Amino acid sequence: MKLRVARNKDGKKIINLIRKCFNDYPNCSLDVKNDAPELEYIFTYFKNKKGKFWVYEENMRIIGCMGISPTQKGELEIHKLYINKENRRRGLANKLIKKAEIYAHLHHIKKIILWTDTRFKEAHIMYKNLKYKKMKNTRKLFDVSNTTEYRFEKKLLS
Repeated sequence: MKLRVARNKDGKKIINLIRKCFNDYPNCSLDVKNDAPELEYIFTYFKNKKGKFWVYEENMRIIGCMGISPTQKGELEIHKLYINKENRRRGLANKLIKKAEIYAHLHHIKKIILWTDTRFKEAHIMYKNLKYKKMKNTRKLFDVSNTTEYRFEKKLLS
Protein backbone atom coordinates (compact mmCIF):
# COMPACT_ATOMS: atom_id res chain seq x y z
CA MET A 1 0.00 0.00 0.00
CA LYS A 2 1.28 3.42 -0.94
CA LEU A 3 0.31 6.90 0.28
CA ARG A 4 0.90 9.55 -2.35
CA VAL A 5 -0.30 12.94 -3.56
CA ALA A 6 -3.34 12.60 -5.81
CA ARG A 7 -3.16 13.39 -9.51
CA ASN A 8 -5.92 14.82 -11.66
CA LYS A 9 -6.18 11.50 -13.47
CA ASP A 10 -7.14 9.84 -10.14
CA GLY A 11 -10.51 11.59 -10.26
CA LYS A 12 -12.58 8.63 -11.46
CA LYS A 13 -11.04 6.29 -8.88
CA ILE A 14 -11.61 8.80 -6.07
CA ILE A 15 -15.22 9.25 -7.20
CA ASN A 16 -15.68 5.46 -7.16
CA LEU A 17 -14.23 5.27 -3.64
CA ILE A 18 -16.51 8.01 -2.31
CA ARG A 19 -19.58 6.51 -4.03
CA LYS A 20 -18.79 3.16 -2.47
CA CYS A 21 -18.46 4.78 0.97
CA PHE A 22 -21.74 6.69 0.54
CA ASN A 23 -23.53 3.46 -0.39
CA ASP A 24 -22.98 2.30 3.21
CA TYR A 25 -25.51 4.90 4.41
CA PRO A 26 -29.23 5.28 3.64
CA ASN A 27 -30.19 8.02 1.17
CA CYS A 28 -26.58 9.05 0.71
CA SER A 29 -25.32 9.50 -2.83
CA LEU A 30 -22.68 11.50 -4.67
CA ASP A 31 -23.69 14.00 -7.34
CA VAL A 32 -20.31 14.95 -8.79
CA LYS A 33 -21.63 17.41 -11.36
CA ASN A 34 -23.60 19.55 -8.88
CA ASP A 35 -21.94 18.93 -5.52
CA ALA A 36 -18.30 17.95 -6.07
CA PRO A 37 -17.03 18.84 -9.57
CA GLU A 38 -13.55 19.38 -8.08
CA LEU A 39 -13.18 15.60 -7.91
CA GLU A 40 -12.63 15.62 -11.68
CA TYR A 41 -9.45 17.71 -11.26
CA ILE A 42 -8.54 17.08 -7.64
CA PHE A 43 -4.81 17.92 -7.77
CA THR A 44 -5.36 21.26 -9.49
CA TYR A 45 -8.27 22.15 -7.21
CA PHE A 46 -6.30 21.62 -3.99
CA LYS A 47 -3.14 23.19 -5.41
CA ASN A 48 -5.15 26.33 -6.23
CA LYS A 49 -6.46 26.36 -2.65
CA LYS A 50 -2.86 26.08 -1.39
CA GLY A 51 -3.71 22.66 -0.03
CA LYS A 52 -2.88 19.00 -0.58
CA PHE A 53 -4.84 15.87 -1.42
CA TRP A 54 -3.51 12.38 -0.71
CA VAL A 55 -4.65 8.92 -1.70
CA TYR A 56 -3.87 5.45 -0.44
CA GLU A 57 -3.30 3.15 -3.39
CA GLU A 58 -3.24 -0.63 -3.23
CA ASN A 59 -3.12 -2.95 -6.26
CA MET A 60 -3.90 -0.03 -8.62
CA ARG A 61 -7.04 0.83 -6.58
CA ILE A 62 -7.56 3.91 -4.46
CA ILE A 63 -8.69 2.70 -1.05
CA GLY A 64 -8.53 5.97 0.91
CA CYS A 65 -8.22 9.71 0.50
CA MET A 66 -8.07 13.04 2.31
CA GLY A 67 -7.54 16.66 1.40
CA ILE A 68 -6.47 19.69 3.43
CA SER A 69 -6.58 23.40 2.77
CA PRO A 70 -6.12 26.57 4.80
CA THR A 71 -9.21 28.61 5.61
CA GLN A 72 -9.55 32.39 5.49
CA LYS A 73 -9.55 32.34 9.31
CA GLY A 74 -6.08 30.79 9.39
CA GLU A 75 -7.27 27.29 10.26
CA LEU A 76 -6.57 24.08 8.38
CA GLU A 77 -9.62 22.27 7.04
CA ILE A 78 -9.77 18.54 6.41
CA HIS A 79 -11.81 17.53 3.35
CA LYS A 80 -13.08 14.28 1.88
CA LEU A 81 -11.59 11.80 4.32
CA TYR A 82 -12.79 8.40 3.11
CA ILE A 83 -11.50 4.88 3.60
CA ASN A 84 -12.90 1.90 1.71
CA LYS A 85 -15.03 -0.25 4.05
CA GLU A 86 -12.77 -3.30 3.65
CA ASN A 87 -9.76 -1.24 4.75
CA ARG A 88 -11.22 0.52 7.79
CA ARG A 89 -9.96 -0.11 11.31
CA ARG A 90 -6.38 -0.45 10.06
CA GLY A 91 -5.28 3.02 11.20
CA LEU A 92 -5.31 4.55 7.71
CA ALA A 93 -7.60 7.45 8.60
CA ASN A 94 -5.59 8.10 11.77
CA LYS A 95 -2.41 8.32 9.69
CA LEU A 96 -4.04 10.79 7.32
CA ILE A 97 -5.24 12.96 10.18
CA LYS A 98 -1.78 12.82 11.74
CA LYS A 99 -0.40 13.99 8.38
CA ALA A 100 -2.79 16.97 8.52
CA GLU A 101 -1.71 17.76 12.08
CA ILE A 102 1.98 17.64 11.15
CA TYR A 103 1.29 19.90 8.16
CA ALA A 104 -0.54 22.35 10.45
CA HIS A 105 2.33 22.34 12.95
CA LEU A 106 4.93 22.95 10.24
CA HIS A 107 2.86 25.87 8.90
CA HIS A 108 2.17 27.35 12.37
CA ILE A 109 -1.58 26.69 12.13
CA LYS A 110 -3.22 26.46 15.54
CA LYS A 111 -6.57 24.85 14.71
CA ILE A 112 -7.87 22.09 12.44
CA ILE A 113 -11.52 21.91 11.47
CA LEU A 114 -13.65 19.49 9.51
CA TRP A 115 -17.28 18.94 8.59
CA THR A 116 -18.77 15.46 8.54
CA ASP A 117 -22.18 14.08 7.65
CA THR A 118 -24.38 13.45 10.68
CA ARG A 119 -24.89 9.87 9.42
CA PHE A 120 -21.18 8.99 9.61
CA LYS A 121 -21.29 7.90 13.26
CA GLU A 122 -18.22 5.64 13.00
CA ALA A 123 -16.17 8.64 11.86
CA HIS A 124 -17.51 10.78 14.73
CA ILE A 125 -16.18 8.24 17.24
CA MET A 126 -12.78 8.27 15.56
CA TYR A 127 -12.61 12.08 15.60
CA LYS A 128 -13.54 12.18 19.29
CA ASN A 129 -10.88 9.56 20.05
CA LEU A 130 -8.34 11.79 18.27
CA LYS A 131 -9.37 14.71 20.54
CA TYR A 132 -11.48 16.56 17.97
CA LYS A 133 -14.36 18.36 19.64
CA LYS A 134 -17.84 18.22 18.15
CA MET A 135 -19.14 21.77 18.01
CA LYS A 136 -22.77 22.83 18.44
CA ASN A 137 -23.12 24.33 14.98
CA THR A 138 -24.29 22.29 12.00
CA ARG A 139 -24.72 23.14 8.35
CA LYS A 140 -27.11 21.94 5.68
CA LEU A 141 -25.72 21.36 2.20
CA PHE A 142 -29.03 21.25 0.28
CA ASP A 143 -27.61 18.49 -1.88
CA VAL A 144 -29.11 15.35 -3.40
CA SER A 145 -28.53 13.48 -0.11
CA ASN A 146 -30.15 16.19 2.03
CA THR A 147 -26.91 16.33 4.03
CA THR A 148 -26.54 17.95 7.41
CA GLU A 149 -23.00 18.13 8.77
CA TYR A 150 -21.43 18.46 12.20
CA ARG A 151 -18.37 20.62 12.70
CA PHE A 152 -15.41 19.16 14.56
CA GLU A 153 -12.30 21.05 15.56
CA LYS A 154 -9.05 20.57 17.38
CA LYS A 155 -6.82 23.27 18.80
CA LEU A 156 -3.18 22.36 18.40
CA LEU A 157 -0.42 22.99 20.88
CA SER A 158 2.42 25.27 19.83
